[in-house]
Amino acid sequence: MNDGALTRTGQARLALRALQVNGAAFPGLLRGVRSAAAAAAPTAPDSRLCRDAYDEAISVLSSAVFRHSLRSWEFAVALAEVDGLTPDPEALYVACLLHDTSAGADEAGACFACTGADDARSFVLAHDETAVSRADTVRTACARHMDARSPIDAGPEARLVHDATHLDVAGSRVHDVPASVVAGVLHRHPRTGFSVEFAAVMRTEARLRPLSRAATLWRVGMRLPMALNPLDRRAGTPPGAQG
Repeated sequence: MNDGALTRTGQARLALRALQVNGAAFPGLLRGVRSAAAAAAPTAPDSRLCRDAYDEAISVLSSAVFRHSLRSWEFAVALAEVDGLTPDPEALYVACLLHDTSAGADEAGACFACTGADDARSFVLAHDETAVSRADTVRTACARHMDARSPIDAGPEARLVHDATHLDVAGSRVHDVPASVVAGVLHRHPRTGFSVEFAAVMRTEARLRPLSRAATLWRVGMRLPMALNPLDRRAGTPPGAQG
């Protein structure tokens, strides 16, 4: 996979796909998320790799983005059940926890998702140099999470990380997840400050890496689905107050 820099043609194609996806999702964003009793949390994989990924994420991410990573993992687990997918639990957990570690960072690289994906792959191999397949799975999942459409050709982990992160950021597929799961996720990992901070990160990405997918998606209107995200209305944040 390349470093994530898009040509003009690539930017145009991504922008068109994003507009199509956002247009199709718009009616669902106007629906609220109903209240329900909170479902129990899924059990995280209990391995040194996953425990260390948790420690790594909490050490490098802001509290708001760290909670986003945890929400993304719980939503990914829920979507796996909805979609009948059987991902590698450890790869899914690690990718969800580490997918945003380079977001907003003033460092080399044309796309934060690809830079973070390379770091995540190295993280897995540092724990087990023979785990090349798992490391590649984590890299792909992190690198593809900024695609406009779900990367259904890239394996269940990439598909779930993409769909779960887009659910949390912009409300995509929120109505596919049981209301009790949504209630539990929001109770355990509040969205306090996330939408404002993430919008600022995307503005930074557009400035630092103008040829990236993040920059392109921001320019074509990512802020609108973010502002309409039913999760923020469910969590008590007025529409449009996210920045």
